[in-house]
Amino acid sequence: MLLGREIEDNRKLTSFIQKKEFIDIFIDMINLNLGANCLPDAWMNLTLPHLQNLASAFSVNSELTDWRRFLLAAAQPWLVPSVTQLLETLHSFKSLDVAGSGFVTQEYYMQVGLWLNGNEDVSITESCTEPLPFDRLRDLIKFFFSLFADTKKDPPLLSYTEMLLYFASHSDPVEGVYRALSIATGTYIHRKEDSLPYVAFPHLNIDQDEETLIKGEKEVLNYTGEGIISVQTLLKVFHTGGSKDDDNNRFCNPEKEGSYDKHFIRMYKELGSKDLTPIPVALLLKHSFIQDLINSYQEYKLPDIKSFFQRSEEAQSSVGKKHHQCMEK
Repeated sequence: MLLGREIEDNRKLTSFIQKKEFIDIFIDMINLNLGANCLPDAWMNLTLPHLQNLASAFSVNSELTDWRRFLLAAAQPWLVPSVTQLLETLHSFKSLDVAGSGFVTQEYYMQVGLWLNGNEDVSITESCTEPLPFDRLRDLIKFFFSLFADTKKDPPLLSYTEMLLYFASHSDPVEGVYRALSIATGTYIHRKEDSLPYVAFPHLNIDQDEETLIKGEKEVLNYTGEGIISVQTLLKVFHTGGSKDDDNNRFCNPEKEGSYDKHFIRMYKELGSKDLTPIPVALLLKHSFIQDLINSYQEYKLPDIKSFFQRSEEAQSSVGKKHHQCMEK
């Protein structure tokens, strides 16, 4: 994917890129026609205002865009994993990571195969003479490794927890936070509003039959428990954000990584953990600070790229009609 290579060539050692730089990459690809062979026509017709809106949809503040979250959304459609599938994948990685390093090579990564593996694999035999069909599923799995792995290592290594935290992203950002907390603790953390329906990306058309739902409910039992969480783990979930000084404006300026430190430390002490030992997640969720943070945190929102371009096309169509009407007059 040319766009992915362009962004990776311009990235720092984080998942963030300057918003202006992100927009400039697109402008170069469109104006210099560099994206003609890899971008859909709708992307080649994007104007500067459209690009600014696109960058803002994946930005954590006014200056930085999360390019990994963008490429993850751009790779849609793919099966949005359930919490149970995320936890199953996490435990599969941990079972291969016998050293407990938190990293796996591509060989071990492919063994796990994420939740996308199924009966879709194409069997290859020596007698096969027909051209093989495009195996999008396998290419997606490989793409996700290249997206999240540290390719500067030899061999490249993937932080599987960091990757799964990205896959916790959801069209509903609050749901995304609860999914991320589940991954961070290895325990199914239920959202307080359990009666709310699961909101998936509508264009994926994922249907679950009754048998699948019953199976999922049984599997959830394998990941239930009290669930405890440390300050360090909480910082991995909420990896940026917080005003440095003003408590009353603490969610308005997410610019400094680790700036939640003092708020989390104070919260743990208020909840009775004077020495900052891990506390039950159920207790953590009762604190007003964490409730406010969950309801305002946007980094686990995964925008629907298809809907974004539909709105852009509608806007262009509206402009075209107005121009045509003016010409007739």
